Parts: sequence; structure tokens; C-alpha cells
Amino acid sequence: MAKEKSITELRDEKKQLAAQAQGIIDGARNEQRQFNDSENSELGKIQVRMAEINLEIASHEEENRGKGTPHAKGERFSLRRAILASMNRTEQRDAEAAVIEEGARLHRSVASGTCGELIIPLESRAAFYGGTEGEKGVVVDTDQMEMLLPLQANLVLSKAGARIMTGLVGNITWPKYTGSTVAWADEAANAPDGAGEFQKGTVHSPKRLTAYVDISKQLLIQENMSVEGLIRQTLAQAIAQKVEATAFGKHEHANNTPDGMFLSFSEASVDLTWAEIVKMETKADVANALFGNLAYIMHPTLIGKAKTKVKDASGAGGFIIGENGMGYINGYRAFRTTNMPTEVGSESDGSGIVFGNWFDYFVGQWGAIDMTVDPYTQANRGLVRIVVNSYWDMGKIRDESFSIAAMK
Repeated sequence: MAKEKSITELRDEKKQLAAQAQGIIDGARNEQRQFNDSENSELGKIQVRMAEINLEIASHEEENRGKGTPHAKGERFSLRRAILASMNRTEQRDAEAAVIEEGARLHRSVASGTCGELIIPLESRAAFYGGTEGEKGVVVDTDQMEMLLPLQANLVLSKAGARIMTGLVGNITWPKYTGSTVAWADEAANAPDGAGEFQKGTVHSPKRLTAYVDISKQLLIQENMSVEGLIRQTLAQAIAQKVEATAFGKHEHANNTPDGMFLSFSEASVDLTWAEIVKMETKADVANALFGNLAYIMHPTLIGKAKTKVKDASGAGGFIIGENGMGYINGYRAFRTTNMPTEVGSESDGSGIVFGNWFDYFVGQWGAIDMTVDPYTQANRGLVRIVVNSYWDMGKIRDESFSIAAMK
């Protein structure tokens, strides 16, 4: 009896059949003729075999889904259940234990010493396999922890297009390229060295970020998927607020905290006008940075003013925020966040606004999310406190990509 083919082998066969069919088609087209009987017969056999392959692949994938998860009885990881078990000091189920074990392994590369009770990776694909390649399988049924999804949804930086990297190990450095040398030369003259120069950029290393949220005990005992989503959303929002408040910060920090974009900003604030908006874009253009994930991020007070302020005295040009106030300024997306600082500028009378290519801004997360479940501090209010520790760093990859201002 012939050995049953794996999914990869079936897909390879399908590619070969497709190439064979294309060869027949191309041959007839080049000779400007109809298919002969032999070619029609061969194409028919290929079509039947490809249909059989599709059915075999579907069958293998369905079989893999049934045995691919390491969780008992097909259970998926639940953050709510993990917190509840930790609070009650009971043993974690297999589904939660597997993820916590993976998180601990990832976290050991970053944190030294004692970690919390629950160590959860932002996203997890570990060990969720549907059989080995030697059997019928490829990876199937991947199970993202979905902590990353609500976190990105809460991060304005992510919406603007910043580079968000998770699960990092070791320091990260973004090299800076100074550009190449290009010159005209005589026919027989030696070409000048056209190589540009790479310079070492800022070294990003993991820095500890702490936050906590209080969750109702009554909420934790609810076996409901919407409750699971709410808990993840609450934790993600707490982390996102801290990350963005730091990214757009104006205060000087110790070495264990990343510097904010407004740390060294000392220019006078200006009125929010169309001319000042164009000035910000022109600054990026002159620096050869008017490309990529271009967007504005500003404080909500400036969004409100931009919706009611016209571009010129006649009002014929419309309001600064166009598209019926739907969040575009001069064709570029405009985002709002209360984490953008106020009282900035030399007179501390402006609100922050940044325009730039946000792909040149880096937000990195190291290891996993370390959680400690504290059922005592808020026990008199019926709440459980979740203390969260995680490791982050952030900063501009290319300074020229950003125009920063304080407006009022």
C-alpha cells in the first residue's frame, strides 16, 4: 500500500500539475491552435487529480485540527480562568499551564530573579501543531493569546503606523545610513567611492513598565467570552496608556525610563493655523522625509479647534480638518490622544502636535507580561488587583522624519 502523502507533498504535486497544465496551454497558444485530443485528455486528468488533492488536503487539515491543540478536551487558554485559579490558589488547568510555561521561558531571557504568578506572552503560537511533517501535518490551529490585538487597538502609535515589535530578546539597534555619493565622471576615469556610511543608532534595551488594574470578583466568576475580552482589553489599555504617556512625554527621566518626544522641545507655541500646518509638512519635505506612514498625532483640544477653524479668512478653503471632520489634515490622517502633553512650549501654553513618518518610530516589548494577582489590597471593595510588569523601550529611528510643535 502506497504511503499517504503529507500536506506539503500534496501541495508540491499540485504545483507540478499546474505547471504541466500551463505548459500545454502555452504550447497551443504559441502555435495559435486548438488543443488536440491528447492535450484535452491530459488537461482533463490534471483537473481531476487537482480536485482530488484539494479534498485530501482538506481532510488532513480537518484531522489535524482535531488533535493539534495540546489543551485537554480542546480547551483554549483563558486569562480569566488563570487569574481566578491564582486568586483561589488552585492548580491551573492544562490550557493555562501550557501558556504560562511558555511565557516563563520567554521571560527568563529578560527578567532576573522572582517573577509573578502569571507570565503571559503577548502573542503565542507555541506547540499548537497539527501533527509532524512526517505524518500529514503542518502547523494548524494557531492560538494567539489575543493580548496583542487589544493592545494595538489602544495604541495610537500602532494606528499611525509605528513599528511595534514584541517578544524581543537582547538589545535592538537601528543603524542609520548617511546616503551614497553619486558623481559624473569621464569615460575612462575611475569611479568615486559611492558607498554611503552606516552609523550606529540608539541602542534600545528592555526597561520595566509597571501598571495595575482592579477587577471585580463577580466579573471573574462569569464564564462568558465577552468577560474574557473585557479583562484583556482592560489590561491592554493600562499598558497602552503608560507606553504612550512615556512616548509623548516632556519630563526628564532616569536611565530606566525612555525619553519622550517633547523632552528637549523648547520652541514657543504658535496659533493653530493652516500656514503652521503647511510649515510642519514642509519641514519634513526639506529633510527628504515626506514619505512612508505619514500622519498627525495631536492632543484632542487641537482636533476640536481644527474642526472649527477655516484655512483662510474667506472660508472658501474649508476647515483645517477636511473630509467633513473625519480625521484628515491636508490629506494626511490625524489621530488624537490625551497622552499628548499640554502646557508645552517656552511659555508652557501650548498642546503637543507631531507630524511624521511613523514607520520611523519604534516601540519594542521584551519577554512576556508578568502578572501578580493580589486578592487582598482591595478585598473590602470586592475587587482583585492585577499588578502588571512588562519590559519596553521606544524612540525615534530617524529624527528627521518628525516635525514637532506646540500649538494653541
